[in-house]
Amino acid sequence: MKKIFFILIVFITINHNNAHANLESFSCENLMTKNKAFILYGKNFAKEEMSPNIWLFFQKIELNNNKLSLISVDDDKPIREWKINLTSGEAILTPMFDPSSNWLCLNKDRQLKMLSDLYKSGALSGYEFEKAKKKLINN
Repeated sequence: MKKIFFILIVFITINHNNAHANLESFSCENLMTKNKAFILYGKNFAKEEMSPNIWLFFQKIELNNNKLSLISVDDDKPIREWKINLTSGEAILTPMFDPSSNWLCLNKDRQLKMLSDLYKSGALSGYEFEKAKKKLINN
């Protein structure tokens, strides 16, 4: 019985770790309001954390020429749409009832580069850089 339990635990752990292996993530910030969102996406899967533990799933995911389009639909009508330029990080969010807004969406590599550039320019101290880097890597 112990062997079966051990094998089952190992199997679940291995499959759980592989479930998100091919996913990309972005931290997004509204340039005017400083609101934040977190986007997780893969080839056939995308979701947005709009506030802690409140996720919105996207039914349409398109990636063309380094531009990602995510659309959440209800009754065949788009209720929320992201258009993200993966090269620059510039993004436009179009909610159903509100006007479009400009956002900046960066993955961890790009955020680490920005932190490094801020440190090299003297805008961040070594302590601030290491603290922000540790926070970014652990999230």
